[in-house]
Amino acid sequence: MAYPDLRAWIAELERHGELARVRREVDWNLEIGAITRRICETQGPAPLFETVKGYPGCRILGAPVAMSKKHRYGRLALSLGLPVDSSFREIFEFYLARRKNRIAPIEVSAGSCQENVILGADDVDLFKLPAPYIHDGDGGRYLGTWHVVISRNLRGDWTNYGMYRLMIHDRRHLGINLGLLQHLYLQYQEYAEQNRPMEFAAAIGVEPVTALIGATSVGEGVNEAEVIGGVRGEPLEVVRCKTVDLCVPATAEIVIEGTIDPRERKDEGPFGEYVGYRAGGKNPRPVLKVQAITHRNNPILPMCALGTPIDDVHTLHSVLEAAEVFEELRDSKGFPVECVYPVPEAAGHLWAVSTDVPDKTYPRRLAMALWAMKGGRYADYLVLVNKDVDVTDLRELLWAMATRAHPVRDLWPVEHLYSTLLVPWLTPEERKTGDGAHVLIDATWPADWPKDWIPEVSSFKTMWPEEVQRKVLQNWREDGLGNP
Repeated sequence: MAYPDLRAWIAELERHGELARVRREVDWNLEIGAITRRICETQGPAPLFETVKGYPGCRILGAPVAMSKKHRYGRLALSLGLPVDSSFREIFEFYLARRKNRIAPIEVSAGSCQENVILGADDVDLFKLPAPYIHDGDGGRYLGTWHVVISRNLRGDWTNYGMYRLMIHDRRHLGINLGLLQHLYLQYQEYAEQNRPMEFAAAIGVEPVTALIGATSVGEGVNEAEVIGGVRGEPLEVVRCKTVDLCVPATAEIVIEGTIDPRERKDEGPFGEYVGYRAGGKNPRPVLKVQAITHRNNPILPMCALGTPIDDVHTLHSVLEAAEVFEELRDSKGFPVECVYPVPEAAGHLWAVSTDVPDKTYPRRLAMALWAMKGGRYADYLVLVNKDVDVTDLRELLWAMATRAHPVRDLWPVEHLYSTLLVPWLTPEERKTGDGAHVLIDATWPADWPKDWIPEVSSFKTMWPEEVQRKVLQNWREDGLGNP
């Protein structure tokens, strides 16, 4: 099921107990951020703040796809139109199947995102939107933490949808944080080389699949709107902007239009980030000059209060980012991998891969292939295990890592590989270029070991005959032992 807009998805969250309406007046200044962060840390329902101090008629949605106690991946599953109790593997396989069938967007003549149109220097005012001041010590109020920024390359054949944090500088200017390998940065560099301003549009409060794809590393040159259509199972409806030559999701809650001048920089940040620390620092970064704001009546602004795991970014990356890398490893490069899993409890910087190991050179070849991918740059710690290990089960993963990896010969550290600039173990000098490092922890049985060297696993499934297992499980509840 594809949702027409954010509001239909919110209704579905509420139907499944994944939404809590906060009706009392709540302050955009730190209070909303604090509640949302605590929701992530306690795995509660997504809070919908219906009365935002100083912003009558506006609402804020927090923690849109964070994990919950009730259903670990419930909100992510509902975003994709799947049952709320879908497992990691069910979501993973659904996404892999749907993303292959790309469907181009359809331009429509009008959209609810333009129910209200604000143009001109005198009328445009970003502070009229309920942007929260999220963490104490942030560089400013962040309008964009769950949204898409839309841009196009110079040739006009690649339209990018990406999620990059947006901080308000003043009434008409936003700051943006761009990583060196991010697609918007690559497009931006084309304009900078010719000293030309670059048009952009930021769509906030989009239907759920659009935000998910915007936050996922699809391939360079891929038009994300087509992937969005494929995952939705129907085209994304878009409408042309009022002041720039771009189209935006027609049912977005808020749209910001403008240009990025490659000559202009202003301090942006810091911000409490997904790595679990205040990250990114306060540094000169590109400035977005706003020339139009459009929005729906009574707009809803979704936001994330990022920090220690597990929050929205960790949740979606553990499935969708994993699927992107898995498909490239298996289908494009021919590696016999079973599963790829960026562990959300490790902020997505420890990746586990279950795989066959055809020869002794395979683990390092696989590691180098993965680290060369855009998504793979997050895999600072890469653990390889055999296919008998469920990498999504931390108990199994840690057991295999501690009992199958030799503490010396099965560790392979590699220096001077790109690491995302937000990881806190980089020095200030290393952070300028992303000069990082990765390590492979090979917890697979060596391919050249004889079979009698590999011990038999001692578990319920391996040490008892199937008929005994069946009998035990059939009588489990009757024996007063709870759920088997």
